[in-house]
Amino acid sequence: MIPTAQAPAQFYRKRQADDRGREIRAIGNPKTATAFELFADVFIPPGTMHNKWITTTGTLFIIPLFGAIECNINTDETFIHINQVAQVSVKAGTKLRFKNVYPDHSVRFLLFLIKSDSAVPFQIQDYTLKAINKLHNLDVQACAAVHLGQFEGREETVYHYKKENTSVFAYVLQGAFEFQNRLVETGEGICLWDQQAIALEALANNAYLVLIEF
Repeated sequence: MIPTAQAPAQFYRKRQADDRGREIRAIGNPKTATAFELFADVFIPPGTMHNKWITTTGTLFIIPLFGAIECNINTDETFIHINQVAQVSVKAGTKLRFKNVYPDHSVRFLLFLIKSDSAVPFQIQDYTLKAINKLHNLDVQACAAVHLGQFEGREETVYHYKKENTSVFAYVLQGAFEFQNRLVETGEGICLWDQQAIALEALANNAYLVLIEF
């Protein structure tokens, strides 16, 4: 692996109850306050709905991974498709409703919330993962820098922090990665801080992750 200084880290190991998807709250250095309120990896079975109550005011991000989802937020209803990312300001007490309109296929999407008082109107933007073995910045122009990446086995890269005094959270969607010699497998996450760069290496073919600097 590309040598870098080992950063302090907080692990989010997969629990036995996390069969498909999971939810993580209060992500960051456990010794300090964090703005990263919620991260969820959500699967919705065919023809069913998923409801979520928001408990903190902030900016909400939604990224479908396979299948489009019907989404109702602040009484606004729309479809969000794969290769799209949606963001919107939500207040504590907001109810979210997500529906899988497919009769035979499950859908999967990421949902995460960063605390913020800034008003962000509902917006959807497209993105394209043009190449493997690199991290793609989704350019959401908000309170977080969001990246997706697909890697072949033993491919390496270094993520350089975009700002000072920020943290990085990475969640493995498929396969396994090492983050500075720390193993993180499917359905697990890691948060690192007090660094300028983080080295990561894929340990399986078609390894897939999301990385968020906040």
